[in-house]
Amino acid sequence: MPSPVSRRTALVTGLAGGAVALTGSPSAARPAPSVRADLSFPTTRLAREARNLAHRTQETYLFNHSMRSFLFAREAAAQEGRKPGRDYDAELTFLICVLHDMGLTASAASDQRFEVAGADLAAEFLEQRGVTDGRVDVVWDAIAQHTTPSFHSSPVFQRRRAPEIGIATGGIGIDVLGGPGALPPGYADRVHAAYPRLGGARPLTDAVVAHAMGSPRKAPPMTLPGEVLHQRHPSLPYQTWEMSLDAAGWGD
Repeated sequence: MPSPVSRRTALVTGLAGGAVALTGSPSAARPAPSVRADLSFPTTRLAREARNLAHRTQETYLFNHSMRSFLFAREAAAQEGRKPGRDYDAELTFLICVLHDMGLTASAASDQRFEVAGADLAAEFLEQRGVTDGRVDVVWDAIAQHTTPSFHSSPVFQRRRAPEIGIATGGIGIDVLGGPGALPPGYADRVHAAYPRLGGARPLTDAVVAHAMGSPRKAPPMTLPGEVLHQRHPSLPYQTWEMSLDAAGWGD
C-alpha cells in the first residue's frame, strides 16, 4: 500500500511545474488582437478592463482559453439563431468567459474552491466599477456553476435564468470537452490561429490540481476539484459520501 504523501510534497514533485513548463509565464508572447469580425470582442470600457485584468494575471494558455470560450460561445449561440443585443447581452457573456478562471490566478487569494474564488473576485471587480446588482449576480452564478454544466440542460433553468449563463458556460464547455464539430467548418482553426491551445485542457487540469493541493477547503468531496485531485493522487486523504454520513451528528 503506497504511503500517504502530503499535499505540499505532491505539489513540489511536479504538479504545478508541469503547467508552467507547458505554458510559460504570464508575460510570454500573447496573440495579436484580431481584426476579423468573427474574432472580435466587446469593446466597452468594462470589457476592456476585464480583458486587461485577465491578460495581466492569467498564464498564456489560460488567457487563450478564456478568449476562445467567448468566441465559441457566441458562435454556438449564432448556430442556434440567437443574436447578441436581441437574445442575449454580449458584454455580460464576455465578462463571464474572461473572468471565469480567475480563481486559478494569484489574484484570487481565497481558501475556497477555484470556481467560487473566481466568482467572488469577479463580483468584487464589477462592484468596484458600479455594475448593477442584477448583472453582478448573473456573472457570479455563471462562474460559480461553470463546472456543473448539467444544470444548464434543465428547461426550468433555461427559462428562469439569464441566457448569458448557458451561452457562456456552453462556450467554456466546448473549449474544454467539446470539439470543432460543435462549430462551423474552419472556425475553430481560425480561433486557434489567434489563440493557440498550448496544451488546452491539460495544463488547465494541472492548474486545478495545483490549486486544490493548497487546502482541503479548495477541493471539497464530490466537486470537480476534489474528484480530479483524487484521481491524480489517490494516496491523499479522500472523504467518501459514506464517510460524510458517518461523520454527521444524526447517527444514521
